[in-house]
Amino acid sequence: MARKTNNSIRKKHLILCEGRDAEEVLITYLNSDALSNVSAFSNDFQVMDFGGITDLTNFIRTLQNMEGFNRVESLLIIRDAERDSKKAIADIKSTLRNCNLAIPDTPHCWYGHVPKVGYLLFPTCDTFVQVGTLEDLCLSILSEENSSNILYEIRGFMNNLENKYNRSYPHEFKTKLHTYFSVTDEYVSLKIGEAAKAGAFNWNSNKLLPLKNFLSEII
Repeated sequence: MARKTNNSIRKKHLILCEGRDAEEVLITYLNSDALSNVSAFSNDFQVMDFGGITDLTNFIRTLQNMEGFNRVESLLIIRDAERDSKKAIADIKSTLRNCNLAIPDTPHCWYGHVPKVGYLLFPTCDTFVQVGTLEDLCLSILSEENSSNILYEIRGFMNNLENKYNRSYPHEFKTKLHTYFSVTDEYVSLKIGEAAKAGAFNWNSNKLLPLKNFLSEII
């Protein structure tokens, strides 16, 4: 699937996301059984990794000069809220302004015409936003039945290291998710996108309903 702007525009709905893992997670979700009853999810959406957030403006400007952009009906940007969701939203709005595109007031809102524009923030992908990342969302949609118990034990292990060896976790949810992968045979050493393809996540989770509903509005 497309990652760089030298790829062609092949679909009428574009999803621009931050990073290769997000790209692979979204592609896997769009092609999952959870969405198989509506063919447009797998047929009409093209997911593209725009790189880092500082690359987004140039990425979109390149897209706008590519053959087929005039046929794009919707453009959706998805990125992490990180630790400051207000700044994340402001950065997206700044990019849209610089690219002369419609600027929705809030996440989870389509605005404009040809293309309609929207943006979402991980982990909620909803009107309601909270700080966090793709990893936070992934932790909440793990497919294993006992995942919550395993994550509880992992948190205890992390606490022990923190108390005994002064370990710190500036990216706690990344640490928890990859520790979970490392103690699960099917996902050992896998990146998030690879784990998505291997079945790590429950695509029918209610946590994904805001994303599903938002995409449904445009098809």
